[in-house]
Amino acid sequence: MSLFDLSGKVAVVTGATKGIGLGIARELVKVGAKVIVSSRNQADCDALAEELGDDVAKGIALDLEKFDDIEPFAVAAAAAFGGIDILVCNAAVLAFVGPAPKTPPQLFDRLLISNIHHNFRLCEAFRPLIAARGGGSIALIGSGAGHQAAPFMLAYGVSKAGLSHMARCLADEMAAEGIRVNCIAAGIIRSKSSERMWRDEALLAKTSATIPLQRIGESEDIAGTVIFLASRAGSFVTGETIMVDGGNSQLSPPQSAGAANPAMAAVRASLKKS
Repeated sequence: MSLFDLSGKVAVVTGATKGIGLGIARELVKVGAKVIVSSRNQADCDALAEELGDDVAKGIALDLEKFDDIEPFAVAAAAAFGGIDILVCNAAVLAFVGPAPKTPPQLFDRLLISNIHHNFRLCEAFRPLIAARGGGSIALIGSGAGHQAAPFMLAYGVSKAGLSHMARCLADEMAAEGIRVNCIAAGIIRSKSSERMWRDEALLAKTSATIPLQRIGESEDIAGTVIFLASRAGSFVTGETIMVDGGNSQLSPPQSAGAANPAMAAVRASLKKS
């Protein structure tokens, strides 16, 4: 059996019907896992489950902003295939792009509540279910914005930095139950939120040139890390934040002293147009 084989495992992926979450769901099925796919819209969840195969996927809607729906969602997810081994917390409220002082107070609160607090509650709802299977993996999908100064996305960056620390704390809490908790800090990934950047060939080239590996990421890059952490290959890894950003945060920073990171500047420019 391959170190990366997930046959017999059941995974839950939130925010699964587009972008990074969609890539994760598709790749998990390819390595043998059954998957509960979730997003706000039940019709979208059902369509994805049909695409993946009704024998290996079930769609259950969840709006992460609705606190009271989290516990019933966990119960329904566990009933779909008889248990849960893997939780991928990918759903998030996206960024306000603009000067930090102009961040609307309600949006700042919404980002912190949904991206940190409600993901914490989601982890706690699934904790006894995963423990009942003898342990498993929880992956929190963070962002490079949580590890670099991002003044035009301050609230979002703070919320993603919080996920990284929460992974460490939950790993400590859950280790005795055999549950490994890690954070995956995604760099610039080809997704719906970055579409205006990667569809503009000139902007894509400019952005790629600022990344050490000379390209933006794909959803499969994040999916591969999720699979590693969920499989036997990652069975001795917990409490970590893994940067999946083409080296952007660690290698030869693409900036001169005092200058803004041009990759972040390019992303900000594309988001402002949306």
